[in-house]
Amino acid sequence: MIAKSIVAVLLSLPASIMLIALFLQATPLIETLRFPSLLMVFPVWVALATLSFLFTKARYAALLLIGISLLGYALIILLKTMNIGGA
Repeated sequence: MIAKSIVAVLLSLPASIMLIALFLQATPLIETLRFPSLLMVFPVWVALATLSFLFTKARYAALLLIGISLLGYALIILLKTMNIGGA
């Protein structure tokens, strides 16, 4: 249970930041909507941390959260090189 808690808290934060950053990169938002969308990091973080407790082992949750983070980084780099979206 301690391992799941550590995985949930430490690995879900980068994954939630990547999901919000991917949303911001993929959609052309006007400047007034950028700050409210950044405030969504906390609810997404809590949701990912909660969902990581549904796995039977902490290793599975860690692999999923690391995979979300790496896939998010890769997609943001791809979107930036193709000049798609905002920022």
